[in-house]
Amino acid sequence: MIKSIIRNLPKWINNYGIVSDVIISSRIRIARNIDNIKFPTSASIDEKKLIIDKILDAFKKSNLISEFNLTGYNLLDLNDLERNALVELHMLSPLFIKDPYYKYFFIDDDGEISIMINEEDHLRIQCLKEGFSIKDVITFIYKIVDKLEDYLDFSYRNDFGYITTCPTNLGTGLRISILCHLPFLNYSGKIRDIISDSSKFSISFKGSFGEGSNPVSSLYQISNSTTLGKSEEDILNTILRFGNEIIRIEREERKNIMDKNRSEILDKIGRSVGVIKYSNKIDLDEANEILSWLRVGAIEKLLNVPVNLINQLIFKIRPNLMKIEFNTTIDEEIDKLRSDYLKTTLGGLI
Repeated sequence: MIKSIIRNLPKWINNYGIVSDVIISSRIRIARNIDNIKFPTSASIDEKKLIIDKILDAFKKSNLISEFNLTGYNLLDLNDLERNALVELHMLSPLFIKDPYYKYFFIDDDGEISIMINEEDHLRIQCLKEGFSIKDVITFIYKIVDKLEDYLDFSYRNDFGYITTCPTNLGTGLRISILCHLPFLNYSGKIRDIISDSSKFSISFKGSFGEGSNPVSSLYQISNSTTLGKSEEDILNTILRFGNEIIRIEREERKNIMDKNRSEILDKIGRSVGVIKYSNKIDLDEANEILSWLRVGAIEKLLNVPVNLINQLIFKIRPNLMKIEFNTTIDEEIDKLRSDYLKTTLGGLI
């Protein structure tokens, strides 16, 4: 199943959801730890094994595996390319694969649910859906969390809430994030003021890979920055309000710029088309920028290209996914293969 998801991509990437012109996807992630067992960062080998055993037993007893069509994997059963490809698809975290020993994870058939055991916390449960669908996703994911709570004694304190390795996750342990494409706010420079002001609302802006990553080609991951002292409903409403505001101002900026600077935007789209048609090599940064402007062209109906195809390509062109697609491990070949792949995939459409 892993190989199929890597080659065909998770369902949330293939589908075009609600307001996906601005918000590509919604993710809910919940962190939990079993009481009276050390965090994975300081646990012994025997304790890490115990964590896996206890959590796997809870999954079996709760029937979650069959209910959500989950398949479990020891991280060591995957090769290095497959592990990194799952990070590129947002299914596993960079931290989780850094040390593959005593790690276990579940994924569902659609590649939307991933559950990591022995990441930073004992349990990291996440679900991704296309578009701005955080209300649906949070209801969905708490079905898993609530069932596990019947079989696992999660670490909880009345004054701190759920106990987590990182203090910023204390309380609910809930992180809600949306992956946004904001080319016009980026183009006008207004995104800088929005990012600067976002901390006032307990909101953080990161790159598309979250913590430690930088935004590229107008892709931003927007999430709540704190969980302590806030209820799940508080966090959900904060992201709903901020997400709706981001949609409004990006669309407004798109209209203004297309009215005033249409020829310049058409030039950027046209140049992007030209690079794909005539280049021999395209590196990742250039490809990201090209696809960002092609996505603008698709949304504005200036190109006869489905937006969800551009979404697929944004992920497909990443290095480890390219290596798997073309059965190579040679880094020097990737820029040429990426150029050929974009030319072949988009050739009849641009």
